[in-house]
This record gives sequence, structure tokens and C-alpha cells, in this order.
Amino acid sequence: MHHINALDHQTIREFWLLPQCCHAYVHAPKVMKSPTPLVSVIIPAYNCAPFIDGTLESVYRQRYKNWEIILVDDGSTDDTRATIAPHMDRIRYYCQENRGTAAARNAGVRRARGGLIAFLDNDDIWLPEKLELQVQAMQTWPDCGLVFTDGKTFTESGIRRDSVISRRLAGWIAQHGTSDPMVVKGWLTRELFFVNEIASASSVMVRKECLESVGGFDERIVITDDYDLWLRITQRYPIVLLRSCLYMWRWREDSQSGSIFGRQHRWTEASITVLEKHWPSAPPEIRTAVRTWLSKMYWYCGRTYFDQNSFQNSRKMFLGCLHYNRVFVPAMLFLLASYLSPSFIDRLRQIKRQASKTWQQIRSPSCNAT
Repeated sequence: MHHINALDHQTIREFWLLPQCCHAYVHAPKVMKSPTPLVSVIIPAYNCAPFIDGTLESVYRQRYKNWEIILVDDGSTDDTRATIAPHMDRIRYYCQENRGTAAARNAGVRRARGGLIAFLDNDDIWLPEKLELQVQAMQTWPDCGLVFTDGKTFTESGIRRDSVISRRLAGWIAQHGTSDPMVVKGWLTRELFFVNEIASASSVMVRKECLESVGGFDERIVITDDYDLWLRITQRYPIVLLRSCLYMWRWREDSQSGSIFGRQHRWTEASITVLEKHWPSAPPEIRTAVRTWLSKMYWYCGRTYFDQNSFQNSRKMFLGCLHYNRVFVPAMLFLLASYLSPSFIDRLRQIKRQASKTWQQIRSPSCNAT
């Protein structure tokens, strides 16, 4: 079987994954007795000096006050530590060698004293009611393992998107509505097997016991380590979506996800790794659809690499596409084309562009009139 950066399946905790048909056998989390449980806010920080003040201030402004901030500096090389210095009396600060976001989050979770864990990226902003509403949801539905919210994306130029909740979730939202039109509760496993619908970790609150039962972030996975964790949690626990906009997700050209222009390609390729890792635990009734989706993801990445003249990488993607769809002719043709000389491929592209231009001229009304 062809994999990219294939991950082994020997981690003991990952054998605890249950298909949705086994929901009745999942042990519900314990009911929280305290009306104001402690929330541990985990902030992984790396070279975030220009933004970390605003991020921390958004926690200080929360209407819900029983929280602790655990900030893990992942080996920053800029002025992050100096910027954080004035906040030291209000946070718990730890520094480690640069090991990536997943390792920094895990380090924070290990030090957490709260029964609820809320993640916040080092350049994002929470709105004041976020923790309050999420804690209320956790207390209202003690069987849920995770609560996430809607939010907005923004850049230095302003608001980029007014909502990060995908239209793909419209059917799920309609099916799992509650008495509160702004609150949705249900099992999200099937939807997550196709796309990471929990857009940002900054929207998520999770019970610490859930993390302890499924394991933390997989430090071997780059970019989509959060997607991997959400899949593990949602296969064992129902989740709650708060449809209110409760955080601001900053999009930066220099973020760890890379430039905005190429972000979709990187996310897609990284998501392939996650889906192949979880392939054995996919509910039987959606495995064919997931297989088709993996084929399309490989095809998209292959075409992107091919268009960038990265032919060796494109071959890996086309082979992955054909692994899941052996009769997909375009992947066969592009795989063969990837072995041609770059100059010959450029010539074929020129011919294609000229043919397309000529065809448009033939079809244009002005040409037909003459």
C-alpha cells in the first residue's frame, strides 16, 4: 500500500477507537460538581512577540474568571520571552527546545490542573464570553467530550471570513439541533472523516479526562495534529457546537501553516496522513466514500505539484490516487507525463494554451459575426 509519511498503528491508545455503531458502550465523562470548574488555558508560543500581548489580554477579559494560563514557549528566537515578562505574575510559563506545536500543547496539558482544557494559539483572540458559554455547555451536557465554536478569520487588512463553520455542516446542524438554536450536539465522526470541520484549536474546549483516555496530540504529525486528535475524541464522545462567533483566527503569511496562498495544498496533503492513519477505524458504511475522498485528495495534490514542476512529488501523489482508484485515467496520464522532460512538458502547455485561445476565438460572437 502506498502512503506518504505513513504512521504506524501500534500506539496502544489508538486501539481504543470505537466506531459510531458502538456509541452505546462509550463511558460518559463524570459530571462536574463545581459550578465554576477550573479551566486550563494552553497557549503554545513560538516567535509571537508582535501578537502575544493581545492574545493574553483576551483571556484576561473573559467573563468567566476561574482559569489558569499555561504558556509553553517552544524555543522562540525572537523577543517573545521579553514581551511575556510583564505577564509572568498572571501565567505559568515554561520553555522547551523547539519541538513543534503538538509537543508544546502536550507539555501544557501535562501541567494542567483544571478538569477542562481550552486551547488558544499564540496570535488568536477570544471574545469575552467564550469560556463562560463553553463551561455552561460542558455542564449542561456532561456526556460530551468537546465543545467548539464559530469564529471569524482576519488579517492585518481586516475581516477575511465572518464565519468558519462550513456549509457542509448544514445537514448535521439541522439534524442535531437543541432547544437553543445556537447550540448543536451530536456525533461528528462521519463528517470529520472527510474534512476537519473543527477549523481551529482556538475554538476548542475539551475535558481533560477525554484527553487522558484517547491520548494527546500526535507529535509525529505536522500541521494537522489537531485534526488527528479531534477524530480520536469524536469517535468516543459526542460533541457540542456553539454557533456564536467567540474567537478571532488570525491568518498570517508567516504562520506555521505557511502562506495563505498555498495553505489549502499543505492542509490537504497533511490531512491525507491523518485519514490514512484512521482508515482502520472508519465506520464500515462510509469506507467506500472515504476511499473515494482520499483518491481525490491525492489527485488534487498531484496536480498542484505537477503545475509547480515538482514532478517527483507529483508522482507520489498520482500513485496514491491510483491506489484508491485504480481506473482513474487522468492520474495514469499525468503519472506518465511526469517522466517527460520539463522542456517537453512546457511545450505541451504552450500548445494547450494556444489551442484554448483559438477555440475561444472561434466560439466568440464577434468572430462568428465576421
